[in-house]
Amino acid sequence: MKSHFYKLSLITGIISTPVLADIKPAELFVNHMVIQRDTEATIWGTADPNEKVTVKASWGAAGKTLADKEGKWSVKLQTPHAGGPHNLYLEGNNKIEIKDVLSGDVWLCAGQSNMQVTVSSTTNSKPAIAKANYPGIRTFVIDRNPTNKKTNDCGGEWKVCTPQSIKKFSAVGYFTGRDLHTDLNVPIGLIGSYWGGTYIESWTPWEVQKYDLIAQSRKIPLDKKAASYTPESAKANYEKQLERWKDKAAKAKQAKKRGPRKPSLAQDPKLNQNYPANLYNGMIHPLTSFAIKGAIWYQGENNATSMGDAVHYRVQLARMVNSWRQAWGIDFPFYSVQLPNFKQAQTKPVESDNIWPAIRESYVLADGKTPDIFTSTMIDLGEAKDIHPRNKQDVGKRMASTILNKTYGKKTPTTPFMKSYEIDGNKIIIQFDYTGSGLLAKGGKLKAFAIAGKDQKFVWADAEIINKEGVDCLVVSSSLIKNPVAVRYAWADNPAECKLYSKEGFPASPFRTDSWSLIPNK
Repeated sequence: MKSHFYKLSLITGIISTPVLADIKPAELFVNHMVIQRDTEATIWGTADPNEKVTVKASWGAAGKTLADKEGKWSVKLQTPHAGGPHNLYLEGNNKIEIKDVLSGDVWLCAGQSNMQVTVSSTTNSKPAIAKANYPGIRTFVIDRNPTNKKTNDCGGEWKVCTPQSIKKFSAVGYFTGRDLHTDLNVPIGLIGSYWGGTYIESWTPWEVQKYDLIAQSRKIPLDKKAASYTPESAKANYEKQLERWKDKAAKAKQAKKRGPRKPSLAQDPKLNQNYPANLYNGMIHPLTSFAIKGAIWYQGENNATSMGDAVHYRVQLARMVNSWRQAWGIDFPFYSVQLPNFKQAQTKPVESDNIWPAIRESYVLADGKTPDIFTSTMIDLGEAKDIHPRNKQDVGKRMASTILNKTYGKKTPTTPFMKSYEIDGNKIIIQFDYTGSGLLAKGGKLKAFAIAGKDQKFVWADAEIINKEGVDCLVVSSSLIKNPVAVRYAWADNPAECKLYSKEGFPASPFRTDSWSLIPNK
């Protein structure tokens, strides 16, 4: 009896003893991370409800807290000036040491496929990769996670920049970060959150766009598909498709022809990457407690599917930026890549049915709706037959130069944008808000200019650079238009004859002086 009672008591004791959960930081807080310098940075994670959590840093900062009833905790630490390496020490029921932490500037690199294009896929990538020994640059790629609910954590890992690790990272992100690092001599953290073929509506919180008609048009068809979706029916349909695919693939192999693409299992339409807000919920919101310096954005191709979408993009871009800033609680600077030249080369003075000029204008005008949104022009870096141009080194160079100018106050070149205009008889004089040391007609006579009278009928125009009161301007005219009222420049999907540059080598942004509706019948 005694022996039996002893065993029973022992078993009961084992069962009734509470299991203590280990303290666990969010995935962003691991070895080799970069923490934003000179700020009050939040560090967060999970533990047992009401568990005591202490976070200490080797630079002297410390914080204590209690996990809430759901086991969530967060502390704020004042971060040091640029430098490192440092260590972070976390203590609860267990102890964790996070090693090789650098204090520097963290940049979010987000968007669709052109942000996703890897370093190894770009032109002249081999020498760039071979030289990619920058221990002061660290990268973190967010795992793909389209979801209907906002999440607080994300998958991924910090990697030190080496010729091996950088191959699969965003080329635009890396080449921008590399130039920032070498110019500023501070550690740079690059967080990649991107997914090819996605709309801006997917990257924007639903609550700020739920009344937007275009956002609703993305959501409603997927909701209808979801109404008839079940995992069982999806699996059954997939198995039928798979059997047909096997048969066709076998026949193609026997005939030594290319086989059909293998089918994939259909997922819940509400978990689609293009369901509005899904990528914000799973791939942006988990970052919003993490201190950053700013964001770099390369997206828009998917929204350039109709003139209405392209014109509306300026509203959606400003809306997305404002919602991100609100979520972070800081008005960080936001930089976008203006879409480059693409498709058939321009043949008419104004190709009014082309959509890409409208979305290029949206990047510029979004700044008027929200401060500190900047864009950089890539109108000469595109490829007529490839929506994914491979020259990403020059994209990074221009983006970094713009960031150095606007955020860090350096006198580096940026894109010349039209600032104002005045009509002088049969001529229109264009002023720019940035020309550097002056304007340049690169490669000969200026082209791609068009001018129109009140009838809104554009003809090819002559353009020449003049110096007016010490500032370079443009004079645009045509012998066919006696009373001009509007000028457009590079108003086509692929204005292949763009020759207006700053003397520092930055192409001028396409522009128009008119405000005529771009949408037919409006």
